[in-house]
Amino acid sequence: MRDILDYERQYTEHPFERSQEKYRRRLMKDVIAKYAKEGDCILEIGCGLDPLFVDYHDEYTFVVVEPAAHYYENACLLAEKYNNVLCYQGFFEDVMSRIMGRTYDIIICSSLLHEVENPRLLLQDIGCLCHRQTVVHVNVPNAFSLHRLLAKEMGLLEDVHQLSDSNLTLQQHNVYDMESLTKLVLSEGYCVVDSGSAFLKPFTHQQMQQCLDSNILNEDILNALDRMCASYMKEYGSEIYLNMRYVNGRAL
Repeated sequence: MRDILDYERQYTEHPFERSQEKYRRRLMKDVIAKYAKEGDCILEIGCGLDPLFVDYHDEYTFVVVEPAAHYYENACLLAEKYNNVLCYQGFFEDVMSRIMGRTYDIIICSSLLHEVENPRLLLQDIGCLCHRQTVVHVNVPNAFSLHRLLAKEMGLLEDVHQLSDSNLTLQQHNVYDMESLTKLVLSEGYCVVDSGSAFLKPFTHQQMQQCLDSNILNEDILNALDRMCASYMKEYGSEIYLNMRYVNGRAL
């Protein structure tokens, strides 16, 4: 059972995470820009400190599910300025009955699949909310991230799929690569529409933050690392993503 209070504290204080979120958020907004139509309903499972709806102006309906009390309260406060936002507190499996009955066109499951004890069950529950054209976006840390490859070559990790101290602190259960992530979603009835990785991270979160604090790195360099990942080192980004549809035997 996850200790959500400890997770909330650890995640909020985790070094470099606010910078990492910028590039993760860009992925999610790209999904919305590519697949959503005005008036669509978007489900965000776990909004963290900065829910997606704040970047839009009521052109979509947003439903937010967030288990952490402070993140949920923050989302509710922000939602007061919008007409088409509903927020629910609780773990996704516990609020399923309350959010069913709506038509969800985009479902965002960001930085979550690797954290749950039963990722198959999470994917099955998400599938219950999909119609034929629903696009589901998942992103997770990449086992073949440059910083993990470096750690393995330094002897700090025996295998790139090994759980690091940071993974354990954040109560994470799995470290996926593109092959294992794709195999998982296919086995649960999904069809991958497109995939990729984002943001080349050469060092650990703590080391990246130290480089920022010492002005060794700056925003221009971070943006260049992200572009390098997209152009030259697509397999080695710090996070990988899949955009997919739930077919479960149905033709697209």
